[in-house]
Amino acid sequence: MIRESNSSGIRVSELEIVRLRAQRGPNYWRLAPVIACDIRLGGLEPLTSADLPGFTERLLAAIPSLHGHPCSRGRAGGFVERLKEGTGWPHVLEHVSLELQTLVGADVEFGRVVPSPDGASWSVIVGYEQEEVGLESIRRGVDLIRACLGGEPIDGGALLSGLRDIHDQVRLGPSTAVIVEEARRRGIPVRRLGTGSMVQLGLGCYLRRIRATATDATSIIAADIAQDKDITKQVLRNIGLAVPVGAVARSVERAIEIAGEIGYPVILKPLAGNQGRGISLRLDDEAAVRAAWTGGAERYGAMVVERHVDGRDHRVLVVNGRVVAVAERVAAHVTGDGSRTVRELIEEVNRDPRRGAGHANLLTAIPVDEGTEEFLAAGGRTLESVPAADERVFLRPTANLSTGGTSIDRTDDIHPDNVTACEMAAGVIGLDIAGLDILTGDISVPFKQNDAVIIEVNAVPGIRMHTHPAAGRPRNVGGAILDMLFPDGARATIPVIAVTGTNGKT
Repeated sequence: MIRESNSSGIRVSELEIVRLRAQRGPNYWRLAPVIACDIRLGGLEPLTSADLPGFTERLLAAIPSLHGHPCSRGRAGGFVERLKEGTGWPHVLEHVSLELQTLVGADVEFGRVVPSPDGASWSVIVGYEQEEVGLESIRRGVDLIRACLGGEPIDGGALLSGLRDIHDQVRLGPSTAVIVEEARRRGIPVRRLGTGSMVQLGLGCYLRRIRATATDATSIIAADIAQDKDITKQVLRNIGLAVPVGAVARSVERAIEIAGEIGYPVILKPLAGNQGRGISLRLDDEAAVRAAWTGGAERYGAMVVERHVDGRDHRVLVVNGRVVAVAERVAAHVTGDGSRTVRELIEEVNRDPRRGAGHANLLTAIPVDEGTEEFLAAGGRTLESVPAADERVFLRPTANLSTGGTSIDRTDDIHPDNVTACEMAAGVIGLDIAGLDILTGDISVPFKQNDAVIIEVNAVPGIRMHTHPAAGRPRNVGGAILDMLFPDGARATIPVIAVTGTNGKT
């Protein structure tokens, strides 16, 4: 609870927000979105930051990174100089809001302070990336300034933690963010629709809409085909492309029957699944199939029983009928040092700031869960095992990034025959953007020469493995997607005339 007055009798509550709103499009202050906040100062109006002893020190203790703000001085420390010389509270709020947003991951710099025409309030204008974060940075900024004015204890960590939680909840996913960033670089207007990943690119009759890598031209039928692994295999097999041998089972007895027909080893995977969920380990006999079915496969209903195929896991991205990126995916793993346990090594890997929960981060944290323990147990290990120095220990049966995997760019290595095969696969499924999962010992060798197979075709594929590979060259797949949506010479916007006014008057 913030004190109503400080020891000097100044009523800190007189610093108040009168009006707070987001300007989502071009506006009076700039062409890009801004947060506009009208604040009233009351008895604080004649005072500056230099008039209240201890204010600057408390503010900098709460947000030490403000030391780096150049302000109008054009050099690091310029804002601190202004604080010590004496600057107004709206100016302080401008810098605090921008810094709070920056500290949680936003890239914002624009800020302005202007007096209202009647002199009764001030307008603080700051840029934003995520609307909710921008609005909350103003609210928390006002609370912070009040606390500094009142001499109250301030928990800067808690202040940032709460704002960071909001940022993580509302920020665009990595695939959408890549496309949006490229659109802004090209000068294409961007507008977020709602709080999810639905985004409008362009204006008027030229606008296009995306959600991650789904576009307004993505075929629902094609997406349904890709979702059903059995239908996908039928469609690909019909045009002569190699797919794993297998069939669909809806009971453990039928799964054992199929395994006997196609030959062991086999794997089980959900008929309609994604991100590697529900895929079994290699199963070498009937007992293993029964155990895998009872241990989880039965909850998915229909399962695909496939002959196990050896090979390195690759993802090929096809956009508008053309291969634009290839990545080799490496399953989550740790490398031993001869002294630490697998659990401790996982904790060390997960300290990488690029890793985090879910798809919002560049890399996903390696999970320590039943799936990891099961995979380790199959190899005679536990989380408490101590691998030898330089020994690589894999932790998951699949190389999905969603379970902690990493990627290596292989775009320059794929054989031309394989490019043709992948483009045919995406075309026959009917997807404008497709991610093909391929098992092959060497992507530079034609598929027919090394028994490679296409194991899945994915609608709405993730693209962070291509834009941020752990090794190799990043690929501008966002640019390829925009080239499809707005071909050379295509317009993205229309002339816009804005008419503004106040209280019904223009």
